[in-house]
Amino acid sequence: MDRLKNKVSIVTGAADGIGLAISQSFAKEGAIVVMADINNEKCSREAKKIVKEGHQAVALACDVGKMNSVNQTVDYCLDKYGRVDVLVNNAAVSISGNIMEMSEEDWDYLMNINLKGVFRCIKACLPSMISNRNGSVINIASGQAHRSWNDWTAYATAKGGMISMTTQLAGQFGDMNIRFNTISPGAILTPMAEERIKTEGEDYVKGSEFQASMLRFGEPIEVALTAVFLASDESSFITGDDLKVDGGLTSLPRYM
Repeated sequence: MDRLKNKVSIVTGAADGIGLAISQSFAKEGAIVVMADINNEKCSREAKKIVKEGHQAVALACDVGKMNSVNQTVDYCLDKYGRVDVLVNNAAVSISGNIMEMSEEDWDYLMNINLKGVFRCIKACLPSMISNRNGSVINIASGQAHRSWNDWTAYATAKGGMISMTTQLAGQFGDMNIRFNTISPGAILTPMAEERIKTEGEDYVKGSEFQASMLRFGEPIEVALTAVFLASDESSFITGDDLKVDGGLTSLPRYM
């Protein structure tokens, strides 16, 4: 279980859901995991559990919506470990809304976290990766960047922009051995999805499952194991790619 042995990794949005699953999986594969999240209390509890299991993890309070906060996180990582080998941009907020009714404030807030937050983290980590001529940047996009869902324009726009950013950077920094890839999850059973199940009931469950050809929700671990692959040397010749972990959701025309 040493596929990521001693790789210094930053995971944003690490307190729960996909970010937590990635952090746990990275740690089990031998990575040194810096778990960054705005919810430092929850993140710290989870990091302590990972350490108790004999792995390496530390939690840091980080708001990807603020450059100073991102810089503090990366500076801590560089001061303590001397480098950043892997960056996983997972932190995001979910806001739906009809484009004719959505406020500019909601639109700007979502873009600031979901898209500009990715820019901030990459900007802060790239100098170290360039210096070491090594790095893997994994951006967590979404199946919504590939299909149309009513009233999710802002979220889909941010995720689509993330994929375009990834393509551009993969082309620019490939000769420096820095790889950029995205993962586009489908309907994953995260705490956010579980909350929607509570409020929207069985219709949400059936609708989400029916959209994917595999007729089920995905699990956070299924996204996490894909991230492990992209962070490892097993994917050393893969860059500028988008891996869909969606159970066939974007392969089908059906939508509910």
